[in-house]
Amino acid sequence: MQPGLCPDPSEAAQIRQTLIARFRNEDWAAAGRLYVDPRLPEGAHLPLLHHLQQAEREVLAQLGLDPEPPDVFAYFDKELLVAAACTNRNVVAYYDGALHVVLDHDDVQASVVHEYTHHALMSQGILGPAWAQEGIAMLVAREAWWLDPARLEQVRDAPMPLEVMEQSIPYTLLPEQAVLFYVQSATMVACLVRGTDAGLRGLMGALGTPAGAAQGAGSYDPSQLLDPSAWPACVDGLMRAALSER
Repeated sequence: MQPGLCPDPSEAAQIRQTLIARFRNEDWAAAGRLYVDPRLPEGAHLPLLHHLQQAEREVLAQLGLDPEPPDVFAYFDKELLVAAACTNRNVVAYYDGALHVVLDHDDVQASVVHEYTHHALMSQGILGPAWAQEGIAMLVAREAWWLDPARLEQVRDAPMPLEVMEQSIPYTLLPEQAVLFYVQSATMVACLVRGTDAGLRGLMGALGTPAGAAQGAGSYDPSQLLDPSAWPACVDGLMRAALSER
């Protein structure tokens, strides 16, 4: 992972050192440090500690992973977060070996769990494919926004090619492309694990992690999943299930 997700890490690395020098250093974990934007009031990081603890619990419960804590950077606003990274302007959290999050938005907890899941997966050696990284993180974070029928219909009728889903960095895509990438990623993972006993841990096993292999890796073939004979039925099934739960 490059600092700030930048192709050239030098400038982002310098910005990172500036942030470390200027941000408040708060206690969190022995193996990880919490750097807090000085514009945030004293104590503003305390809810974040709760979110991080929740992330640890979710990752352990759903994936069986218990990684060493990462460094965490808490920002007052997304302007500074984006200025220190090579991401699109809609990003409010990302992971580049450290966890970066803006505290002033509605879904901070989901963002923290999502990015912490990236940390856990990468700590296990899962660096890709991108769709699996994002889809697993979205499901562990219990995100539901992607189940919007209009978005699902878009990816059902015109899915992104597998090579795009394997290699793209969604933070760097144009906002609308990024939204569809996330929707398709979550859909692919949900379809692959739907009805299997091993679930997300089985998918991890198929991707090569010991924790997942211990649960028994299933047969997962995303190229077959995106075949026109299977993909629309899978997406329609997810839409029906989502509507029945409302």
